[in-house]
Amino acid sequence: MFLVHLVSLLGLKIAVMRQLRSSSMQELLEFYQENDYVVVPDALSTDEVRTINKIIDRDLVENPANWFEREDGHYQLNVHLLIAHPEIDFTMRPPRLLPLLEAIMGPDLCAEEHSVRIRRPNPDGPTSCRWHRDVGTGASEIPHSTPYISVVFYLNDVDDTTHTFSVLPGSAHTREQPLDAYDLTQADHITGPAGTAVLFNAIMYHAGNVRQTIAERRTIHLYCGRTTDRYLSNYTIFPRRLSESKDQATRKYYSRPNPITKLLLERF
Repeated sequence: MFLVHLVSLLGLKIAVMRQLRSSSMQELLEFYQENDYVVVPDALSTDEVRTINKIIDRDLVENPANWFEREDGHYQLNVHLLIAHPEIDFTMRPPRLLPLLEAIMGPDLCAEEHSVRIRRPNPDGPTSCRWHRDVGTGASEIPHSTPYISVVFYLNDVDDTTHTFSVLPGSAHTREQPLDAYDLTQADHITGPAGTAVLFNAIMYHAGNVRQTIAERRTIHLYCGRTTDRYLSNYTIFPRRLSESKDQATRKYYSRPNPITKLLLERF
């Protein structure tokens, strides 16, 4: 069984690497425009994934108070990992994804939120798929009808035997429809090796798909908006080193802080 699982994962990784090489920016944008999401394999390198997971392991020991229990202890959440670990600043402004993010959102792309999530194993508990939209409405005339965009990085291999991140393709196009108007059998329960990224319109229906599994699933979630728009959330405190970076592009990316970050920058 282990050998079959290993062969399956190797085959999956080869397939997504081929997909990335054969997909031009225009093809990725066209897929996103039609479906409201797009999957980018190898958005993080193997070394980057290893580094991130080591930092998470260390932070769980050193800063346990920063990890919040959610869903009756089924997963842990940390929205402040960047404060303690500048080594992973690149996960909030990911170099490999910046061209695609800017193509979707335009030149005013900016940081909104950063979080790390650990979905615990669920060997014999209930399953669930809690569909929701992060944003209820958005102007259809803005680029790609996307007021805010999110990225989910897989930090573990994800397949049909594990928890997944899941989306209802095209559901941002029909933003006024309730969940019961959709055929849930058409959901995409996204699989991929560690390092895979999912970019999705925050208006679309998406969910954490909880399965019965012995595998833990780790993810990084980030949100981006535009400097010209209102902030999306007020959770993540972005460190001063980011908004005061020597790099002009980085400063612009962090130039529209959320209220909690703004308060700390002004008072401390």
